[in-house]
Amino acid sequence: MNQIMDHSGPKKAKMQTRNPAETQKIIKVYAMILIIISIAFIGKAAYSLTGNMKIKNGLEAFQNSEPTITLHADQDIITINVSANQAIEEISYQWYRGTATVEEIKQLIDSKDTDEETEETNDDEEISEENQKVVKLGNMVTEKGTGQNNMTVSNIGIPKGSSTLYVNVRMAGNAPSAEYIQYYQTDVGVDKIAPVINVKLQGKKLIVTAKDETEIGYLTYSINDGTEQEVKNVESDGKTIKCEIELDETQEEEVVKICAVDKSKNSAIYSKPYTVYVGVPKISFWAEDDYSKIYAKATYSKGIKKIEYSLNGETKTEEYDNPSEHKEVVIEIPTVEGNNQVIVKAYAEEEEVYGEGSGECSYNPR
Repeated sequence: MNQIMDHSGPKKAKMQTRNPAETQKIIKVYAMILIIISIAFIGKAAYSLTGNMKIKNGLEAFQNSEPTITLHADQDIITINVSANQAIEEISYQWYRGTATVEEIKQLIDSKDTDEETEETNDDEEISEENQKVVKLGNMVTEKGTGQNNMTVSNIGIPKGSSTLYVNVRMAGNAPSAEYIQYYQTDVGVDKIAPVINVKLQGKKLIVTAKDETEIGYLTYSINDGTEQEVKNVESDGKTIKCEIELDETQEEEVVKICAVDKSKNSAIYSKPYTVYVGVPKISFWAEDDYSKIYAKATYSKGIKKIEYSLNGETKTEEYDNPSEHKEVVIEIPTVEGNNQVIVKAYAEEEEVYGEGSGECSYNPR
């Protein structure tokens, strides 16, 4: 190669003669060298090909076990695309304020054991850019699959500010599910998150709270498909509306429908039948002939959730997981020598509804 690239001019060449035996020996050496190089090259090529096949097989195995989730953003609108080699059961997504990890989101989900639509929230909890705690924005949205291997959920608005989108894909059968989170920051945003409706029964009243992550508009409610009532008394934060709904205790059951609408016309619907708690638990007492024991009986047609009783100031509690199976409960209270004062409170499932009774006796053992 050096001779070909050298253009400095002709040089005098040295001539050397070899005999045929030497020439044949040199040819054999070069042939052996070429064979060794060829084997090494073939071995290297085979190793690379095998290595690539292993990587490819590994990727295929991974794709067979978990669905592939991709997100596409276009002018503050998200589209979720999921592909898998098996049927997709459902796709769920939930927005959270600020940045959040999967572990933080799971902890928040696990800490909420009430229904999403009627979830109890802390009204004092701020949802602001300064507060970077993991805070839900609206409710989790779930789209059911129809047995297909590819599924798309579109028209998902990115909230204004910093937020995290959590996506969970459940597969049919025992196939592994998949989770995905993506952080977004936008100064504009498209509000497509519906308000959250929170309902709590207190005696004969429903305490209703509707809260939106941006700005609430109004709330409507009706009872048994009757006249629709509109509520517009927005709290000072601009995100919350509260109202109370009186239930008719003469009705065996009343179906309450509530609709909350935010300023972007996103709406949340709540509908549930309610049975009004009539009266309070009744409590009666009796004792052994020698007053060594006092018995307290609590009865309530809807069931007893909890009983608190005290003897001479020492309080004890009995709780029942299934109130409907405990419509009548008897508590045995051993007395002590001398004067005994007993106070009993029996609570219905809603703790605001309870009955109270008291009594006293004197125990003098012979």
